[in-house]
Amino acid sequence: MRCLIIHNLASGPRSDEIFAFEHALAAAGDEVVMRFIGQGMEAEDATRDARSFDRMVVSGGDGTVANVLDCLRDTHVPVLVFPSGTANLFFNNIGNGSEIAALAAACRAGRTAQVDMGELFWQDESGATQRHGFTIIAGSGFDATIMKKAAPAKRDIGEIAYFLSALSTLEPEVAHFSIEHDGVVEELDGISCMIGNTAVIQNGINLFPDCRMNDGLLDIAVIEPVGLVQLLPTALAAVIDPAGKNLGRPQLKMFQAREVMVRCSPSLGMQFDGELVDSASGVFGARVLPRCLDLIVDEFSPLTRA
Repeated sequence: MRCLIIHNLASGPRSDEIFAFEHALAAAGDEVVMRFIGQGMEAEDATRDARSFDRMVVSGGDGTVANVLDCLRDTHVPVLVFPSGTANLFFNNIGNGSEIAALAAACRAGRTAQVDMGELFWQDESGATQRHGFTIIAGSGFDATIMKKAAPAKRDIGEIAYFLSALSTLEPEVAHFSIEHDGVVEELDGISCMIGNTAVIQNGINLFPDCRMNDGLLDIAVIEPVGLVQLLPTALAAVIDPAGKNLGRPQLKMFQAREVMVRCSPSLGMQFDGELVDSASGVFGARVLPRCLDLIVDEFSPLTRA
């Protein structure tokens, strides 16, 4: 078996565990190649010969995983996501067992499920269109503000950085969102517009109750124009009903689409999978890339039953 492991050494608190994984995975006759992305090697360079390997392993946080998987879309090489980051939300959505030995066994077995990605596109300061794939959530508003404030501290204090960032934003800025989705236009005011490819966030909470990563759809949510304290009903509903099937998600207007275009006034910044987007245009969109990834799954993953 030829296996390529792509790892971000600066990814997070579990960064060193990838070396124990490599030891657990390797067997006589294997060729295991490790490449370390960051300064000096970008994801595009590290994945250039991906099709020559039997397995791929992507090790890092959600931003690293999104960057690498964006390069691997439509290659159909079996890819294992290894959780080395702060929140590891995409790994949690896949639902594999997290023990190193179990992940190594799943990688060798090579059972796969085809899943979607989202593709975010936006206008930069010159008016040119830029794009990037995302695996979890892209958006503008309160979520982007939280990511921006948490960025300096998340490597040192982990997920609590996001919590502290939210607490420091008691009165999120309100914007008007003009949202065109599959030919329908919605005019809504809110503090955030989020576009999701997957649904499960921290503490197992399903943000978009009907979202699946293999349904060929994106889930779109606009949070009503309220302050942080007024979001308590939504937070309580999420705690009491994590799946969102009974209480739903109060204060969120939700719909699904294959493609969406958003115009935000004023611009509230943007992020995808925790990575900030350098644009103040307030214009962005997204589309689904159906079943473009072959993810390695084990018997614990809900994707094996999809």
